[in-house]
Amino acid sequence: MDVVELTGEFVRHNSVSTRSNASVSAAIAKSMRAAGLTVERLEYRDANHVRKVCRVGKKGQGAGGLALMGHSDIVPAEGWAWDPFAVIQKKGRLYGRGTADMKGAIACMLVATERFSRSKLKCPVYVIVTADEEIDCSGARYIAEHSKTFRNADIAYGIIGEPTMLDVVYAHKGSLRIQATAKGKAAHSSTGRGINANHIMIPFLNDVLKIDRQIRENPKYRDESFSPPHSGCNIVISDGESASNITAPESRATINCRPIPGHNWAPITRRIQALGKKHGVKLEISSSLLPVYTPPDSRIVQEALRITGKRKPKTVPYGTDGMIFGKYMELVIMGPGNIAQAHTVDEWIAIDQLHRGVEVYAEMIRRFCVEG
Repeated sequence: MDVVELTGEFVRHNSVSTRSNASVSAAIAKSMRAAGLTVERLEYRDANHVRKVCRVGKKGQGAGGLALMGHSDIVPAEGWAWDPFAVIQKKGRLYGRGTADMKGAIACMLVATERFSRSKLKCPVYVIVTADEEIDCSGARYIAEHSKTFRNADIAYGIIGEPTMLDVVYAHKGSLRIQATAKGKAAHSSTGRGINANHIMIPFLNDVLKIDRQIRENPKYRDESFSPPHSGCNIVISDGESASNITAPESRATINCRPIPGHNWAPITRRIQALGKKHGVKLEISSSLLPVYTPPDSRIVQEALRITGKRKPKTVPYGTDGMIFGKYMELVIMGPGNIAQAHTVDEWIAIDQLHRGVEVYAEMIRRFCVEG
């Protein structure tokens, strides 16, 4: 298999997270089998009843080994000068939605896995491809809860192929998402008879912002190895675009926090919940995803540094499927391409990064699955 051609094949499937990813998942499964993996198919319906498909591929016998992991869903592609799913190769770059994040990495994993015969593998190698990473990691959660292959694998080490320019990442922040809802009563604003839900929500959010400022300044919740070195709360609000002469009957807000590894967020969560009761705002924790932390002296971190020639491992502020898989194995985040290109108009990946990604993943397979 050719890594550039394979990346292009995957990118041509529109797998924006709001749509089904079944088409690209089928293409990935075909390439998995061509690389010699046995493939498990896992299907579920998302919150909007859209069909989603994950794949767990295995090559070799027994348990333990190494997992190479990626996601097949992508963010929306708007404002492009050309079709974002018609791959363009230009000046050493491959353009298209998902080239960097992260269909290119999946192609690298499959090409690297193809190189090894089953008879040479002392430990198995896995290729795991999820859905819905861009939303809430529900594909990774579904695999962890329902995959027979994953459940029986006892995988020791894993690589998340998010674009890091093949830098070795040993830690990233988690995700705590809280849905807040305030109820009011609609009326013409001139009558004074309505109850504006925004007037309930705004004092609550002001108090949440006070907590956010305290978190940013409190040394207890800072870690200088991260950039930025603090956790924080991002707030998105909506009242359904009520007209200005109507008292808004409902106001909704999403509070998205990014806890740093090793920090206890339970007291903060309890404080926010107490504020909800104080202001009459209903709260629901819609997702709580753990930060990722692998000790820098772990074998997988040290081997990845030696193979890539990097001097020291790094941290990143964003999240990955490692927020689910990190409970089961020691992880590094290491993939071809630059995170600066992810989610952008005219997304691209350097072709030399794809070829380098194949070599790095192949060497990781050799050390963990051939040498054992």
